[in-house]
Amino acid sequence: MESPTGIIPEHLMDAGQKRQVLDFLLAQPWPGDFKLQVLYGWGIVVGNAVSGSDARIVHASGWK
Repeated sequence: MESPTGIIPEHLMDAGQKRQVLDFLLAQPWPGDFKLQVLYGWGIVVGNAVSGSDARIVHASGWK
């Protein structure tokens, strides 16, 4: 798990911002594995579960 602190903007560090976090991660030019670890980190920090479909979409949006 990668800590989302300093990666995901502070205003998105809320469980109610899941869609915006997904959009943010999808737009980044990062490797898929890194995006996925940041998403999992965000989920742990804010207490929001990450679904399998969200994980697959975010991972697939990154470069290998």
